[in-house]
Amino acid sequence: MQKIIKKNEHIGNSEKENITVAAVDFIPAWGDLEGNITRLADAVEKIGQEGIDYAVFPETATCGYLFRSYQEISPFLDTIPGKTTAALLPLLKRYNLYISVGIAERDLESGLAYNSAVLLGPEGIIGTYRKRGLNSQDQRLFAPGNSETTVFDTALGKIGLLICYDDTYWQYARLLALKGAQIIGWHSVSDRIMPNAAPSERVGDHSTIAHVQHISALNGVWSICATRSGIETNPLTGAELYYNGGSSIWAPTGEKVLQAPVIPPEELASGLNGIYRATIKPAEADVYRDAILARRRVQLYMPHLALHRAPDDANATQERRQVLLSAAQWPKESSLLDKVSVQKNQLLVLPAFSTIADPHSETEIFAAAEEQGGSFETKISQIAAKGGGYVVGSYPEIEQDRLYHTVVLAGPAGNILGRYRATHLDASDKGWAVAGDHITVVETSIGRIGLALEYELAIAELGALYTVERADIIAAPARLPLSLKVEIDAALYSTVNPPTGRANYYPYAAATLHQVWVVCGGREESGFTSSAIYGPEPIVLTPALLAKEGESVLQSEMIVPAPDSWISQERLIHGQAAIWFPPLVQD
Repeated sequence: MQKIIKKNEHIGNSEKENITVAAVDFIPAWGDLEGNITRLADAVEKIGQEGIDYAVFPETATCGYLFRSYQEISPFLDTIPGKTTAALLPLLKRYNLYISVGIAERDLESGLAYNSAVLLGPEGIIGTYRKRGLNSQDQRLFAPGNSETTVFDTALGKIGLLICYDDTYWQYARLLALKGAQIIGWHSVSDRIMPNAAPSERVGDHSTIAHVQHISALNGVWSICATRSGIETNPLTGAELYYNGGSSIWAPTGEKVLQAPVIPPEELASGLNGIYRATIKPAEADVYRDAILARRRVQLYMPHLALHRAPDDANATQERRQVLLSAAQWPKESSLLDKVSVQKNQLLVLPAFSTIADPHSETEIFAAAEEQGGSFETKISQIAAKGGGYVVGSYPEIEQDRLYHTVVLAGPAGNILGRYRATHLDASDKGWAVAGDHITVVETSIGRIGLALEYELAIAELGALYTVERADIIAAPARLPLSLKVEIDAALYSTVNPPTGRANYYPYAAATLHQVWVVCGGREESGFTSSAIYGPEPIVLTPALLAKEGESVLQSEMIVPAPDSWISQERLIHGQAAIWFPPLVQD
């Protein structure tokens, strides 16, 4: 049964500034190019009659996805322009409608197949994007995308396109944001393993749609995320995948506007299965996007974020070991530093401003400032030495006439192993702190530890620098709970007690996008906490852990580096297409 879900969020006074967008659940019939084009035309007709301005369709909507090889999918490829565009363009002109749709594309010159999305409008073919983030299934069929990262200037606003597994990489959405995108259309077939799959297959289970919050949250753009539902069967092999639905629309704040239901495996008829629509103001993205981009520190990224990295980087930790990861949880009104202790193979991360209560004013910060080697560094060094573990905290550091927000790591020998001065200041620190000029990664007996402050992880480039340096853990002292939470539907998780509505979003995103453990000591406030341990695969293998109310220390035995799942830091690095990354290190 077709579903139309509406959510109107009129922002501003001028109706001309608002447009209606839709994420479309469309189910193609496997290997039926001609039939699917007809079904797409029927769906476009329905969408046009609904008065929608821009609709996003799923990936490979013209033929399906579950193919074994190029030879198997080859008869069902289309060109751009081709049969699909010829059938849809007259309808778009009739209804003054824009759409982007996933097409398994044959390149006329090379004959290669590309996993593509094409943006179409009343004026014709506006542009094509070819998927770069190819997963293991894509690599059987499609060549790596060779189209530019383009933001298309339309009558509705500035629109960029991404496809499914592209969202594993923070870089692609950022490249669009740097070119002024207001809306990103994301096209997916977010698949899950079948319930009867072997236990060995479950570690590879994941839901791509569960990762899309970062597209908006880290870039300040609207994202329209379309995926499909139902079971797909390859009739030649009997292989099955099921698609769990959950198409969604996200605001530039990183908050969810609307989401389709998440469904269990079921056979569904091909064709239009749902229209999930909202009214948005594209220009609203400009304020949020520009504020995020203004915090970038390009000089820190040059040239590191533009270089190709071998997956077998010699800096990477080779030996896995059991480590006790720990996050202190303190009330906002006080410091509990005098009660802190550690043990061997333990990493304990304290809240930010570890010597005082969470500060209400710059006066309190100035009063707590001290030089390197002062009472705070001495204290945590003594704690680390006594227990034979590692302690991380932060304090306002004074050097001559400058103040820094400095994170320090003390080790089991009773010395300071590393210092990091916050590099990506936000409004709370800019009034008093000077920005640091480098990141810090320390090789220790429990892994490679990077230092940061939790709020800085809102800037994806910082976490990416730690990936380049092959950090295993980011120790990130936190202040009070952040306003932006994980809003991913709890039904998309296989793990128990998912963090939806509770966990701070930025450290959560940093863990999965950069494939590191993120440990945040933090404080409690109004039933929420900043004290948490975030794993790199939160959907199945390494669920986020949050301190319980009144719990002084959250701790858990973890494997460092994190165990392999459908993705790892090594595979993440190997899958990056660095040839596209130079704009990341340019003003």
